[in-house]
Amino acid sequence: MKNFRYQIHTHTDPCSHCSHMKPEALLQALHDGGYQGCVLTNHFYWGNTGIDTDLPWEEFVKAYEDDYIECKKIAEKYDLDIIFAVEEEVEEGLEILIYGITPEILYAHPELTQKNLENWSKLREECDAVIIQAHPFRNKPSIPVRKVFSHDLIDGIEIFNAGNKPEDNAEAEEYALKNPDLILTAGADSHSPSNACIGGIATDERIRNEKDLAKILKEKDFEIIKG
Repeated sequence: MKNFRYQIHTHTDPCSHCSHMKPEALLQALHDGGYQGCVLTNHFYWGNTGIDTDLPWEEFVKAYEDDYIECKKIAEKYDLDIIFAVEEEVEEGLEILIYGITPEILYAHPELTQKNLENWSKLREECDAVIIQAHPFRNKPSIPVRKVFSHDLIDGIEIFNAGNKPEDNAEAEEYALKNPDLILTAGADSHSPSNACIGGIATDERIRNEKDLAKILKEKDFEIIKG
């Protein structure tokens, strides 16, 4: 296993309405669990956001930036790395993880208030980011149609998600075997400190920023952590 472990699917309170994890609790859990850091992937505009979507776009994005900045400040005392990203619902029950973006990029793109995967895909091309479809084979009533998006619009899929049933993850792995060009990732989908250190990726070098993360994912220079 490579040296540095990162959780890359993480939700914190208040940006994710479903999360019960404040930044301090997250950072303590990562430190205690031997992880080098995490990627904040809070639910965004069309997801289970805890931020008022009636706010002006700049104020809405600032809430995510503020949470990120708070996490980074706390991370300094643990010598951990905190990376910005978001998770967005683009069709009913179907979500993507967007890696390699920053709050500054989001401020400049108010068109992202549209529920539209194509807009995110254009943004990905503009800023050299990475789109991973989150838990594509999750089986639950809130997901009326399970599918993988067109490979022209995404870069990969999450093949292990700690919030999935084992058979859902197995189905994702079967799909991955038939589509070896995809980037394959794993994550806890963590909403509390108890599962912050389940799943993720392991790397030979520390991930210092969003560009580092996108580069590592694109080059597939990591190992997947399952469980």
